[in-house]
Amino acid sequence: MSRLDISILPPHPPSAGYDRSLARGSIADDFQRRLEPANFNPGFFAALIQRTEHALADTPGVPELRYQLAFLLLQNNTSPALVERAAELLTHNPHPGTERLQTLIDGMRQRTAKAATAGPGQVRRVNWSIHNRCPMACRGCYNAFVDGQVTYDQATVIVDKLAAHGVMDVVLAGGDPLLWTPVLDVIDHAVGAGLKVALDTTGYTLTEERLTRLGRLASLRLPLDGTTPQIQRAFRRSKDRHLTRALNESLDLCDRTGFHKVRVHTVASRANLHDLAAIADNVLRHDCVRQWVVFQWWDRRATAALREELHIDADSIRAEITRIKEKYPEADIVLADTAVREFLNWMILSSGQVVTFGSGPDEEFILGNLLTDDITTIAGHPILDHQAMNRGMPVTPRR
Repeated sequence: MSRLDISILPPHPPSAGYDRSLARGSIADDFQRRLEPANFNPGFFAALIQRTEHALADTPGVPELRYQLAFLLLQNNTSPALVERAAELLTHNPHPGTERLQTLIDGMRQRTAKAATAGPGQVRRVNWSIHNRCPMACRGCYNAFVDGQVTYDQATVIVDKLAAHGVMDVVLAGGDPLLWTPVLDVIDHAVGAGLKVALDTTGYTLTEERLTRLGRLASLRLPLDGTTPQIQRAFRRSKDRHLTRALNESLDLCDRTGFHKVRVHTVASRANLHDLAAIADNVLRHDCVRQWVVFQWWDRRATAALREELHIDADSIRAEITRIKEKYPEADIVLADTAVREFLNWMILSSGQVVTFGSGPDEEFILGNLLTDDITTIAGHPILDHQAMNRGMPVTPRR
């Protein structure tokens, strides 16, 4: 297969939510731009925290500044002491976001108290957005893309840290990791270190030669969100007009080569709910597919217009999947709804930075960096919900 070279750094976060009237470079503008790839790092956050502290010292009663500072303190490698400072800033604060941040703080306090008696949690499964380029731009994409990209040598350092800590499952994702040449050697190194590795890829550049190299994977994850280009494009967009055909060719390739460790991902939305049964017929006819996972489209970064277009409640998806299971009783079909996805992922970014994210907008939390920080320290971060993390699906499908 030959594909167009259309790898991009996906836009993040969507610009439609920005207030264009704010002065560029102001505290308010930098606060709303803090998750852009060039800004989402401890240095930018620390400088913005310092500026906000100074502004608040001059005008201590401004609710917006108190809210912004509290949010920043929680997001930038927070500690129990900083959590309490954030709580203080939110006391009697009329800002509309206060209640949500207070809920997050309550959870952090509970987990800190539990860790004081039970010790820091053990990380067993991690997601690694190892490459920050992709051949498509998904609408409402919630991956926390950054500018930095580890080298192969740095990636092996991270792998060795994960293995020494006792991590068992690693999901390599992106972007699309197959657009990063060293990923095949990283997989070999990780498997050699005793890790079970899954590869989350668009399949856009999958070839028979690459499948041969990927034989040691626990699973290969491929996307399919529609049976026609129009339906597929409602969520997963690309400059390639033949994207749907390309995705189906990847499944056909796995069938022909006997690579029977495929898990297909479908993002269910209002745009393709009517097409789920047809998608199931397409997906489950492939011998290579061992599991089909249907994700409820997550609107945590969506504009109001996009939410109106794509949002669908989990019960509607569940009802459709129930009908599909009646037709395919032996198939391993899983629904991943958004209600159980908060703080589920321990995400390593392409720079080595570790983050997790909540359900609300802009809720990306920096935990540290595996190139410089001790993994046990990162694992003890108060934002981490180890109970939620343990709900993650294993990299090896059940069937």
